[in-house]
Amino acid sequence: MPLKELLKARFTSAIQSIPPGTWKILITDDHSQALLDTVYNHHDILHQNVTSVEPLHSPRAPMGVDAIYLLTPTSQNVDRIIADFSQGRRTYKSAHLYFIDGIDDRLAGKLTQNIPPDVLKAFVELYCNFWALEERVFTLRSPWSFFTMFGNPGGAISADMSIEAFEDDVKVTSRSILNLLATINENPYIRYYQPSHHGPLGPLAHSNTQSINGALAAPSPAAPPAGQSLRWRSAMGGSSSRHQEPVGEYLSKRIASEVQGSLDEYMANNPDFPAASSRPKAVLFIVDRSMDPAAPLLHEFWYQAMVNDLLPVEDGVRYKYTYENTLGGKEQKVALLTEADPVWVSVRHLHMKDAIDTLMTNFGKFAQEHAGFRGGGAQVNVNDLKDMLASLPQFQMQREQFSLHLDMAQECMGLFEKKKLNLAANVEQCCATGYTAEGKTPKTIVEEMVPLLDDRSVTSLDKVRIIALYILFREGVADEDRRRLYQHARLSLSEQDAINNMIHLGIKVIKDNKDRSSKGRIKQKFSSAEGEYELSRYKPVVQMVLEDHHYNRLDQSAFPFIKDTPPELVQTSRNAAAAPVQSSSSLRSARPTWHKASSARATNTEGKQRMIIFVAGGMTYSEMRLAYTVGQALGKEIFIGSTHVTTPEDYVKDLKALGRGGVGGNPPKPVSLHPQSPGRATRSPGAPTSYQNILDFRYWVPPVGPPPLAPPPGAPGAEQGASVPGGAQKNGSLSGSSLSARMSEMSLGSKDGKKKKDEEGGGKKKGLFGKMKW
Repeated sequence: MPLKELLKARFTSAIQSIPPGTWKILITDDHSQALLDTVYNHHDILHQNVTSVEPLHSPRAPMGVDAIYLLTPTSQNVDRIIADFSQGRRTYKSAHLYFIDGIDDRLAGKLTQNIPPDVLKAFVELYCNFWALEERVFTLRSPWSFFTMFGNPGGAISADMSIEAFEDDVKVTSRSILNLLATINENPYIRYYQPSHHGPLGPLAHSNTQSINGALAAPSPAAPPAGQSLRWRSAMGGSSSRHQEPVGEYLSKRIASEVQGSLDEYMANNPDFPAASSRPKAVLFIVDRSMDPAAPLLHEFWYQAMVNDLLPVEDGVRYKYTYENTLGGKEQKVALLTEADPVWVSVRHLHMKDAIDTLMTNFGKFAQEHAGFRGGGAQVNVNDLKDMLASLPQFQMQREQFSLHLDMAQECMGLFEKKKLNLAANVEQCCATGYTAEGKTPKTIVEEMVPLLDDRSVTSLDKVRIIALYILFREGVADEDRRRLYQHARLSLSEQDAINNMIHLGIKVIKDNKDRSSKGRIKQKFSSAEGEYELSRYKPVVQMVLEDHHYNRLDQSAFPFIKDTPPELVQTSRNAAAAPVQSSSSLRSARPTWHKASSARATNTEGKQRMIIFVAGGMTYSEMRLAYTVGQALGKEIFIGSTHVTTPEDYVKDLKALGRGGVGGNPPKPVSLHPQSPGRATRSPGAPTSYQNILDFRYWVPPVGPPPLAPPPGAPGAEQGASVPGGAQKNGSLSGSSLSARMSEMSLGSKDGKKKKDEEGGGKKKGLFGKMKW
């Protein structure tokens, strides 16, 4: 089932928790409302006997209806809920509390002790606190995480702030992944990326700073001038000719450990999770951007990736364009590139050449089916006219969609020629794969690259991408060669920094001739597929990981399991490593089959094993495409997620700032906080804090006063529903022993989403293109 449908089912269980036919009001906060908007429109919510959707922090008037609170579990929200039913107030008939994430035990007890027993009817943790972008894609929408996870910690003071921000993001990331697993009902095996060619990065390298600085301070004949940053000596590996084994904890392992700990705690509190299923046990991969630093630099020519690379698409969804209306006039419109657009869905994962062919073919069929709208002198009777008028809105919408995507494809092709991307992409592919189209080692890259760097028609962004990929290919270059490349490209200092700062992703920018280590990043092996596009030969490492795991040939030293290992991998047969990939399942066929109408058998994911891969530090649109193409080729249901989605332009911009001291504690793309936010809670320098404190900090809003008090007895309106019902305690308090009579819990492993009563008491919650060479 698509992720958005699973999320919608979670929210529906809350909205429909009150018996049908009963009117109710829905109370949300800013964050929960934004999540709700991704799967529900306002009109559909109101059609479920909801009188209105009101912000929690607003001056709401008392109403004699049941209230559903769909909220983020923050201390501020809890206090505001209690204010609705304290000091003589009875804002609503009853309260049904639904939190999108796990709530702290202390706050759960505070709610149950301060809301009258006949008011609190439900208390449920939905665990759906993540963003579903597409059917198989999710994100945390935290672009600042790239800086907190990989940024230069800086000096002592800034390092403390960087480490605090890092700890916060790791904790939020792990809890968001737990929310995903609870939503899809999976307790997976967990594998993580363990590099061997570089040490820990970002704040995780801070603990080794003193020992490393000793090596950095050592002079060497090849050392850069004194005015340069120590990072160049770090990139060169110091003066030692011996390769030093990395020491310390890596980012992927750190996140994987946090996920496993949260999952173990969740399962201990929810013994019915996961619910029984016919699926094989899922596998979760935790990797990070340093595993494949080349993927965001490449020019990709798959439709979705190319559109987001070359055209001004906002957040991967909103595209402003000029449209010609039926009267011949020009209009400005904003197109939403979402799954509500069937034309977009049909071509987004196709190579641009195939996308253009598909758009032209489908538009031709569409024009023939609606020939009556074009006139042409044919006789049209009354019945035909009625049918045409009935289908007119759909016709206009489809016509606009076809026109939009044909124009987008045409604009991409124009930029392809203008920017000389056929020449640039050939150099990029040779550098990224390490092979020419014929499978030979590239020997003329410099001769092909330098004219592009000298060409003023090639943008500086494209030059940065070419040089960065070349340095990746050479595993570092001599310092003098690096300077010459910058001079040829006429790069600004900030653009040079974008390349130089790749050292913070574990890449050697300056080669050390004394380093004889054979270890390096994961590289693609040459494989020739019939009809493969020459400019789309690179296979993202994410794809290699998924395929190699499927065929039991994924190196367990590079991708160990955090806890349990599948029985079939304990003693892996050597024959499995030799299992060939059938050519019929090639993902690089010149005539791929995924754009065709899928059969029911191909689209049915019931019973298929799930593979979830999370990329910390940003994922690309080409990696998102793999969730669909690799899943279909391997017969798996694959979900991919990340802290955020990145484009080549965003990636280069982020690299420019990555080397700034303390950038993690003060990133260019900070957490979105309210201007009046009180700031971070007091904590020991560099020490982690609780997940509850992080939620309280990130989702703080200006306080709004509680509803007005009930009028005194005998005054007009005294009989309205705002008065406290008879029998309720004067202060609204409740002993912990009566919790089981008023508080219900949701077994998040169950499919039907039903609530079950808490039998333990004690006030505790339950668990946490034309003719073109391609």
